[in-house]
Amino acid sequence: MIAGLPDELIMALADGELQPPLACHVRQAIGSNADARRKYRAFLSTRPLAGNAFDAILAEPVPERLTRPLGRGRA
Repeated sequence: MIAGLPDELIMALADGELQPPLACHVRQAIGSNADARRKYRAFLSTRPLAGNAFDAILAEPVPERLTRPLGRGRA
């Protein structure tokens, strides 16, 4: 079991970023901690909002002033 479960681990579980052994331990810790369960549910419910927040910006082309130093400014 993980003592003092950090929010970062709870969020990583909600994001599906933990390796199976660690994810199992975090799930067990969440199962026995009401505050951790509340945070996990909150992270799960806000994940789509956070994931979509920057979609429009990420779809824009990278400005030439940023790609020029990499030699990618011209096609």
